[in-house]
Formats: sequence, structure tokens, C-alpha cells
Amino acid sequence: MKEFREGKAIFKANLSGKDKGPGKAKGVFYNPAMKLSRDLHVAFAKQFDFRGIMLDGLAASGIRGIRLNLEAKVNVEFCDSSRIATETIAENLEMNGIKSKIYNERVEDLLQDRKYDWIDIDPFGTPAPYLEAALKGLNDGGILGVAATDTAVLCGAKPSICKNRYGAVSMRRVAAKEVGVRILLSRIHNIASEMDKGIEPLLCYSEGHHLRVFVRLGERKDDTLKWITKDMRIVDREEKDAGGPLWVKRIINAELIPESQDGVLGRLLETLREEANGPPGLHDINDIAKAAGIGQTPQRIKIVESIQKLGSFASSSVFSPLAIKTDAPEDIRNQAVKLAQSL
Repeated sequence: MKEFREGKAIFKANLSGKDKGPGKAKGVFYNPAMKLSRDLHVAFAKQFDFRGIMLDGLAASGIRGIRLNLEAKVNVEFCDSSRIATETIAENLEMNGIKSKIYNERVEDLLQDRKYDWIDIDPFGTPAPYLEAALKGLNDGGILGVAATDTAVLCGAKPSICKNRYGAVSMRRVAAKEVGVRILLSRIHNIASEMDKGIEPLLCYSEGHHLRVFVRLGERKDDTLKWITKDMRIVDREEKDAGGPLWVKRIINAELIPESQDGVLGRLLETLREEANGPPGLHDINDIAKAAGIGQTPQRIKIVESIQKLGSFASSSVFSPLAIKTDAPEDIRNQAVKLAQSL
């Protein structure tokens, strides 16, 4: 076990992975590739001005909760089923001058007896087994944060597993990650509905090897899951090659996006802000150029600016570097890509 620094925290953990990818599950798990996710979580918590108690439900080294406490003043409790992990968390809390409760048990068992105002579930792999317990463990109006690293399942590479695990059909290509996030939201929505509750997505995105959603649990609403076709039409029932059923309402609350930051986080936040009010789905810029009969695809930003000049919504997206989000019909997209070629 080694000593690390991240944000304002100093802590001990077993290094798993380097600069990208999910790493390997071993010991007291710490994956530095998830630092940007934790940076965003801290910024989001500051922006949200959270008051209450949060549970770091699969805490491992405790780095997420420790950073949220040190940098956003969030009152965090910690849970992990590994005794080595909870002993390490205790040591890490002492190293950072934090006093908090630590539970050495399965998070599903803990949440049978306790409720929280914010629960974060960041497993190695799929979050599916934890969703019901986490939602039942939330107070009314509470926030659930969920990370999913089973992107092969959610993003089209393993459709049969996705159907069994999440009850939905995934998609490939540029819209895969956004559709994956919306499938995860649909599963959370379905569980909440069984509890006679509803969800409000606050901030949902993909970064690196994982997908992440933050939702608020509230009163049940008349939210209907739908399907999305290959050409990004929203339809009420399944069609050939369509993805769904999935959450088709807004997945980013622009008012809750943290203030601009420097570097990679700043660029991620700016893109989230740009696409927040766009429609579901993404269009491949290479497909747009091909449909318009253009041999070389213009830069994405030029296509976005051209669509905006023609009066339609358009933005880049965090879900794919080759995609744009737009409500422009095909003729406007074709016209815009030709205009972009001349810029």
C-alpha cells in the first residue's frame, strides 16, 4: 500500500490502473483515472451547496468522501464490506483530520436501517445490484450519485447482457454513451416508480471509461420511457435497430453545472453547459458530411456554428468527439456542413 495525494487529501491505498481505464479490482482500490470524476463531484457539491449527510457507499480508500469533506465541506459517512478497506479509511481520515462514521458491512445491509440525504455508489463494474437499496436508503429529496464502468454492456457491445441487466436495448456508434446513460436512468426511474417515487436528473455525463449520473428522488411524475431510432427520432414503441426503452427528458440541469474551471475540467463543464438544453441523441459529423456529398468533414465547431447561424440548436457533446447535438432537420444539417466547409 502506498501514500498518494489528490486534491487536498493525503491517503493510503493500493494503486489500480494508471492514467486511463478501469484498472483492476484489488486490495484497497484506488484508480487515478477517476480523478477528473472526483474533481467534478467536488465542484458539483460546492455549486449545489449541499446540506445533510452523504454516504460514500463503496468507499474503498475513502478518497471521494475525504475530498468532498475537505474541499466542499460535505458531511460524509463511509461504508465498505472489506475490513482492510475500513481500517484504511480510518487511518486516512485521521491523516486528514476528519472524524466520521465508518461501517464495515455491505451497503445493501446498512441501508436497510439507515437513510441519507445523498448516497454515492461507485462500484467496480455494474451498479445494477445496488440501485434498489440505494434508492430506498434516500430521504425524500435526496440525491443519488451512480457511476457505471460496465460501458461495454450499456454502450452496445453486449446487448443481451444489457437487456438482462437493465431491461433495455443499447446502441452502438456515436450515440452509444448518451444512450447508455439514458438506459441507466431508465433503470433508476423504474425502481423509483415501484417505490411510488420519481427522479429528476441533475447532472449526467460520460468521461473516460465510465458513465455517471446524479439524480434527485422526489414525487412520482408522469414520466414515460421511450425509444430512439438510428436517425435520432424519439418514438413511443420499439422499432428495428432502435435503443430503449430509455429516459428521453433532460439529463443535465444547466443551473447546477459548476462554475467554469481551468484545464480539462473546465472544458468538460463548458461542453456540458452547451449541450444541456439540447434534444436526446447525437449525430455523427462524418455521416452529415457524407450525406451532404462532402469528401472531407469540416471541424466539429464549424458545423455547430453553421447550424446555429441557420437558426437551429447545435452543440458539441461530452459523449463523443465525433458527434454534435442538434434539433436541425437533415436538410439544415446538410446545408450547415456545406457552409462550414467554406469557413
